[in-house]
Amino acid sequence: MSRPDPFTIPEWKALHREASLVSQIIGSGATALGRASYGSGFGEYYTAFFGLSIGIERLAKLILVADYALDNAGALPGQSVVRKYGHKLKDLIAKVDEIATKRGISVPHLLPTDPICAAVINCLDAFSDASKGRYANFEAIGNPTFDPANEPVNKWWTEVVEPILDKHYRGKRAEEGVRQRAAVINAMIGGVASVLHTNETGAVMSDVATASERTGQTKWAQKYGRFYTLAVVRWLAYIFDEMTHTAGYQPGLDSLFGHYEFFTTYTVDDDFLLTRKVWPLH
Repeated sequence: MSRPDPFTIPEWKALHREASLVSQIIGSGATALGRASYGSGFGEYYTAFFGLSIGIERLAKLILVADYALDNAGALPGQSVVRKYGHKLKDLIAKVDEIATKRGISVPHLLPTDPICAAVINCLDAFSDASKGRYANFEAIGNPTFDPANEPVNKWWTEVVEPILDKHYRGKRAEEGVRQRAAVINAMIGGVASVLHTNETGAVMSDVATASERTGQTKWAQKYGRFYTLAVVRWLAYIFDEMTHTAGYQPGLDSLFGHYEFFTTYTVDDDFLLTRKVWPLH
């Protein structure tokens, strides 16, 4: 008996649309993260958090759906099952890790257990919580008990960027170069320029040297923040590929056919994750 054409299967179409959506919003989030800064790019942080938190959640759920199909002769889970998957990123990541172990999938890349990757997941998980994340600014209005540490950008800089700077910037040639440039700029215009900015943690910057040094740090925050976030995405993408690439060609599993192609763009090596600024790849 010939196999059905996947393009005629409603479930295949639904998963194809979902995979396309997920790949795109993850990519837009990663791209925005590489542009985020304390100045004109502050809103990019929130653009990044929205895209990445939703995209990673839904990629994890695609893996859970594929796992269900593999365990049930190609049948896809009903809405009651999907709703039970929940929305908490840390829980979903844990479920995916269990699936990878169950299916003997070993990812040859940085894992979510890496401390900075774990911090990324924690921050995006918190952003998914309305009161602590995506509605935090409204929660802060007229609320003297609001904890500034829950503000998403503050949390990101404190929990993700500071460890990045400790690992890749501080005590290295990069930091020395940034400080030297900040000193030169301050000597040139510090006496005549007016500076008034707040940084990602809410601290006021009122002098040229401080703002210039923060600008230099931001380049590392953008580059490595994107890298460690995409490392989490790559881990998920690799698992989804391993589960569905071959399975989609097997009888009864036609609804899984080809969706992995949307995520091969994320299964590149570290150098590419570090240097590529626009995602997804085309």
